[in-house]
Amino acid sequence: MKNLMLTASAAALLFATSCTKQEKTVVTDNNNDTVAVVTSETSTLSETDAKAAVDKAQADLDAAIKNGDKQAEAASRKALADANAAWDNAKAAMGNAAQDAKEGVDQAIDKTKVAAENAKQDMKDAAQDTKEAINKTTQDAKAASKKAADDTKEAYNNTLEKMKAK
Repeated sequence: MKNLMLTASAAALLFATSCTKQEKTVVTDNNNDTVAVVTSETSTLSETDAKAAVDKAQADLDAAIKNGDKQAEAASRKALADANAAWDNAKAAMGNAAQDAKEGVDQAIDKTKVAAENAKQDMKDAAQDTKEAINKTTQDAKAASKKAADDTKEAYNNTLEKMKAK
């Protein structure tokens, strides 16, 4: 019985401290005064680790109920509740990460669609500008050809007039 209670307590303590990383830094100044600084960093358990902790806590609770030890049962119930809370937090964190990733992908798709529409419009504008430039060049060439033909005809007529006058 004592072993079971000790095991349940150890499991609860292990579970409670498994999410926290602590670092201790000792600083000594010129007066040989020592200051200890403890920093803690909390990280979320993975969903798989959290599920394993729930399963272990449930097994400990079942063993405590089977042995009829009320104190161990109470400790196991608390450990199971803590494990379930951690599991729910891990699932929520995974869901949030998945939602964030989906939103990021959706934003990238939207930006790509906008860029494609802009590129399509730019190509249409460039095609229109090219068409207008070709039309202008064609009109200029026609006008230049007509002027050259008229100049040639006038020169011919002038030459013909001079020949008739002699």
